[in-house]
Amino acid sequence: MGEFNVAQCLMNDGGFSTDEMQDILAEAEEDESVLVHYLSDEVEIDPRPVKTAVFRAAAGISPDRLEVYAEYMELLLDSLQSMAGTQAVISPVSITDMACEPNHGSSQALQCALGFVPGLIAVDDVFLELAKRYSQEELPEIDELAVDSVEEFLNVVNGLFTIHLAKEKLTAELGLPKSGENVQPTGRDQLRLKVITAFGSFEAVLSADEFIEQ
Repeated sequence: MGEFNVAQCLMNDGGFSTDEMQDILAEAEEDESVLVHYLSDEVEIDPRPVKTAVFRAAAGISPDRLEVYAEYMELLLDSLQSMAGTQAVISPVSITDMACEPNHGSSQALQCALGFVPGLIAVDDVFLELAKRYSQEELPEIDELAVDSVEEFLNVVNGLFTIHLAKEKLTAELGLPKSGENVQPTGRDQLRLKVITAFGSFEAVLSADEFIEQ
């Protein structure tokens, strides 16, 4: 799963800061071919660079669960490009305190034997921009429509992921999306990843159980 991600190869190489990578991704929105110009002979051409970033950022999570997390992130980054019009990369460093206030977060449980709740948390301006890009609506503020748009984005991504899991003989059903404000995530087997896009960074949260309290 996952298209080859040149930008993630650049990020994994360690030669660019978050701000520099955001600028590069903004350039790539105009012309994706610019990414190739940043490649050098020293940059490793990794066939699954997103998986590499996820594994680097993780600690203390079982290999089987970690493989699912990596597959999900490959799909999420592909979906950000196809549904929100932005290239995205994962910082290959785990985070524990990125989610700062004010923020909004959304999650959706995939009810399966593994137990899996993916979601995202973003400061308000990044959350709103994601809602705008997915809905293709002019949204002046984070209101019910904006939250619904992010929840629908997750719902579509997660629906695609259940199809992927079914091919691996793992049945999963989608729960109802949840959203909240000023989310500070906690959960078992939790992995928090910094996702860098052309319009800012947000936190992808992958957990064995729900991390948004309502």
